[in-house]
Amino acid sequence: MKRSLFLTALLALTLPTALAAPASPRTKAQQIALLRVQALAHAAITPATLAVSGRPMTFTVPNDYLYHRDLRVTAYRLDDFLRARLPDLGALLARDAAVMLYCADGYAPIARLRDLVGAGGWIAASSPEVDADTRWPAVTYKDKPLPAGQIGYYLVWENHRYPEKPQPWGLVDVYVLPAGTTVR
Repeated sequence: MKRSLFLTALLALTLPTALAAPASPRTKAQQIALLRVQALAHAAITPATLAVSGRPMTFTVPNDYLYHRDLRVTAYRLDDFLRARLPDLGALLARDAAVMLYCADGYAPIARLRDLVGAGGWIAASSPEVDADTRWPAVTYKDKPLPAGQIGYYLVWENHRYPEKPQPWGLVDVYVLPAGTTVR
């Protein structure tokens, strides 16, 4: 009697799970959240982490992707930032690791680490065209005003243009992921 009661209870607990529809594919946001947890390495982009990666340089980005004009920026060399924040950079390059550039709005382009290192990338922190409190000039993106505060840190390149290299703004974190990682 006890045994049949136990089996009935067990069946009642497992049957709904067995009959449930298969799990739906993860949304892009769920995939990104999972990748952030499973990352091989992580580097937050903050004034302090940029400061220890070297001295900023001020230069002009010709025909900037976001501003559609020449833009003066104060920026930190991406290679120096990665070397300062990822002490095992050489090993990660040897493993053909991927990098996810996570932005405040949830945008998260993924690129191969070796395609970023040595390619002339800069993390732009501000533009000297405006006062230090504003950081960035006003801009319109997709026919809507983009507040300067949402631009935050911005990835720019010496000799490359979007879409050849990612140029996200609002950069918050860099996550190093296993080789071949993608988000669908």
